[in-house]
Amino acid sequence: MAPQALFGRLVRFPVSVVAAVVAVAVVLSARMTHAEPDFPHHPPVACLALAAVVLTTVLAERSLGSVRTLVIGVGAPVLALLATLLTVTIGSALGEAHAEFAVGQPLFAPSIVAAALLGAASAAMPTQRRWRTRVALWTVVLTLVLFAGHGSDLARALATLLGTAAGVLVVRRASRPDARTTRDTVSARTVVVSALIALGAGTLVTPVVPNPDGVLSLFADAMSDRSAVVTGLLLLCAAWLVHRGRCAGIALATGVLVTLTAVLADVFVIEPMQDGAVQWQGLGLDALEWQVTLLGAWLVPAAVLLTVLALHGRLVRRRFHAAGACRDDLVEMLRDGDAGTLGHMGTWHGNATWTHPGGLGAVAYRVSGDVALTVSDPACSAADRAEVVTAFAAFCDRNGWVPAFTSVHEPIREILAAEGWTALPVGVESVLDVTAFDLRGKKRQDLRTASNRAEREGVHDEWTTFAALDDDRRAEVAAICTRWAADRRLPEMGFTLGGFRELDDPDVRLLLAVAADGHVTAVTSWLPVYEHGALTGYTLDVMRRGEDGMPGVMEFLIARTALRARDAGLTIVSLSGTPLAAHAGARSLVAHGSVLLARVLEPVYGFRSLQRFKEKFGARHEPLWIVVPTPLHVPRVARALAAAYVPGLRPKHLWALRQAHRPASDDRATARS
Repeated sequence: MAPQALFGRLVRFPVSVVAAVVAVAVVLSARMTHAEPDFPHHPPVACLALAAVVLTTVLAERSLGSVRTLVIGVGAPVLALLATLLTVTIGSALGEAHAEFAVGQPLFAPSIVAAALLGAASAAMPTQRRWRTRVALWTVVLTLVLFAGHGSDLARALATLLGTAAGVLVVRRASRPDARTTRDTVSARTVVVSALIALGAGTLVTPVVPNPDGVLSLFADAMSDRSAVVTGLLLLCAAWLVHRGRCAGIALATGVLVTLTAVLADVFVIEPMQDGAVQWQGLGLDALEWQVTLLGAWLVPAAVLLTVLALHGRLVRRRFHAAGACRDDLVEMLRDGDAGTLGHMGTWHGNATWTHPGGLGAVAYRVSGDVALTVSDPACSAADRAEVVTAFAAFCDRNGWVPAFTSVHEPIREILAAEGWTALPVGVESVLDVTAFDLRGKKRQDLRTASNRAEREGVHDEWTTFAALDDDRRAEVAAICTRWAADRRLPEMGFTLGGFRELDDPDVRLLLAVAADGHVTAVTSWLPVYEHGALTGYTLDVMRRGEDGMPGVMEFLIARTALRARDAGLTIVSLSGTPLAAHAGARSLVAHGSVLLARVLEPVYGFRSLQRFKEKFGARHEPLWIVVPTPLHVPRVARALAAAYVPGLRPKHLWALRQAHRPASDDRATARS
C-alpha cells in the first residue's frame, strides 16, 4: 500500500489511531498487569482487553463516525463509573454488604470502554448480527456481575447499557426496525443456551477471580475447585449440544442442573435449617441480605432447569420428512408467483415444502444433517420475498436447523446480505433471451453446423412428455440416461441436478433427438418457468447423449428449443446453473476455492467443459449464491451440500477420482518428454 493511501486511511479514523497508540503505551508500561481488576497479574487478559478496545473503536468509528465514537467511548464509561461510585457510596453508608466490599476497589477497566463501544456499534449492524452481538455481549457482562461481583463489573454493565442506548439514539433505524424484513426477537434456544453458558462460564471463572463477591459466587463455596471445573465444562458442553438441537444436550443440562440444585439446596438451605442457623430476628441489613442470598442460591439453577424442561420441545431438532403431499401447493405457487428459473426443482422427490402462515409464498427445501437447504428462490411475489425468507429462517430456528438459501439469485442475496448473512458463490446460470434468438452470425456458427448436420443425417427433434412415450421409447430414454450415469467414476449428482426419475413429470417437456431409423440418440428435459401465472420459458435439466448420437446433437436440441420458445411467444430459456463456475470478477478466497474444486472434479463431472459448452449460445451469466447466517456455519453447510448432492459418496469413489487424474498427469509427462 502506498504511503499516501495509508496516511489517508489513518486520517479517516483518528480515534482508532489514538486508541491503538494508547494501548501500545499501556502494554509497554508496568501498569498493564493491573489493567483488569477481575484478573490481576494476568498480562494475557490485559492484552486481550486492550486489543478489544482497539477493535471496538475501529468498528464504532467506521459505523458511527469519529465524533460519536469519541463521545460514546469517553462519556459512557465516565457516566458508568460515576454511577457505580455513587451506588457504592450510598450502599456502604446503608450497610449493604456488597457495597461495603467494593469500597476501595478499582472501578475502571479497559474492557468497560470496549463494552460501551461494542454496544453502541451493534445498533448500526444488520438485524441478525446486531442481536447475536448483543446476546453475546450481555451474556459476558452479566456473568461477570453475578459471579465476580466487583465494582468494575457493575461499571461495565452500566457502560454497556449506556453505550447500547446511545447507539440506538444515533442509529434511528435500530430503534424503529421494519417489521416486514427483520426479526427483532430472541429465540427460546438462544435464551437457554445463554443461561447455560453464563452458569458454566461463571462456575469456571469464580475459582480464578480473586475475592469473588457476586451473588452467584456462592457456587464455589458448595463444591471443590475440581468439582466446579467439571460442572462448568459439563454446562458449556450442554449449551453447545442444545445449540445444535441435540436431545443429549437437554439430558445433560437436566442432569447437571438437578445435581447442582440439589447440592446448593442441601448446603445452603437444608443443613442450616437442621442446625438451627436460620433466624430472622435481630439481624442487620447486611446479615439479612446474606441470609436471603444463601437461601436463594439454589433458585437460579432451579429456574434454569425449569426453563429447560418447559421449552424442551422447542429446543430439540426435529426430524425431517419430505412431504410429497405439498407438491400441488408448491406448483400452484410456482405458477402464481415468481420463483425464478430454477423453482420447479423444488417439486422433486426428497424435498419438503414450507408455506408462509399468511399464504404469501412457499419455500422448497430439504434437510441434510442439521442444515435446511432451500431449492433456489422462494415461490412468491417480488414484494413478499423479504418477509417470506425471514419467516422461513424463523421456522428453521424453531426446528433446530441452520437455514442455507442455496442456488439463489441476486435479489435474495441482497435481502439477506442487508441482514448480515454471509453469501458465497456456488455457480453461474446461463440465461438465453429468446425474443431475438436466431442462428445467424459468426458466434452461432457451431449451432448452424449442428442443425445442418442433423438435416443431412435425417435427425429430427421430438417435443413431448414422458407420459406420452410408448414403452419402447421409454426404454430407449432409460437406457441412455442409465448408461451415462454408469459411466461416471463418482455417483450421479442429485438435489438440483435431475436425472431419469425427474423426467416422469407432467409439467416437464422432453426434446428428443430421433435418428432417421426412428431410434432416440439424445435426450434433453425442460422445466417450466412461470411468472405471475404465465409460462415465460423453460430451464434445461437433463442432457444425455447416446453412444451413436451425432457430434453437435446437444447444440442442435438446445437451439431447437430456443427457436420453439421464441415462436411460442416465450421470453427466456435457461441453460441451468453450472456448479462451481467462477463468477465474473470474483476475487475472494472462496471463489478461488470453487475454481480449484471444479478443476479437481473435472475428469468426473466436467463442470468446466460444461460452462465452455454453454458459451456457444451467447447467454448472459447470472451468479448463483448460497447464503448462510454466519461464516461459522460454512463448514457445516459445506458438509450438508456434499451429502445432498452426492449422497452415495464413499471412500472408494475418492480413490476413483484420484485414478481419474492419473491419465491426465501421464499425458502431460509424456508431452514434456
